[in-house]
Amino acid sequence: MARENLAVTKMTRTGVNLVGTLTAAVEDGHKFGYSARRQLRIKNTSTGPRTVTAAIPGEVEGQPLGDVPYALAAGADVLVPPFTPIYRQGDDTVWISYDDPAGVQVAVYELPV
Repeated sequence: MARENLAVTKMTRTGVNLVGTLTAAVEDGHKFGYSARRQLRIKNTSTGPRTVTAAIPGEVEGQPLGDVPYALAAGADVLVPPFTPIYRQGDDTVWISYDDPAGVQVAVYELPV
């Protein structure tokens, strides 16, 4: 299976209603279009810890760059700041994967201009 597209919720100056914006994590991971104004929300509703990883493509002097893990305790609800261009894949997306998708929900919010 392939990585699934993750919908982007655009915020307005009056805010965004967070109810109904989360999407269940999937085994093959998610991707979303890169923008310096987009941030990721990760919620762990499981009873155990989970790790969500943002992939960094490329290498420096033949060495692969390290991906960035986000460790979430049970019940955590985390907002990750906007990603920098280093996370941009060749198809202009950011890739997110899960050590175990059970109980993990995610959303992407785009900050207003």
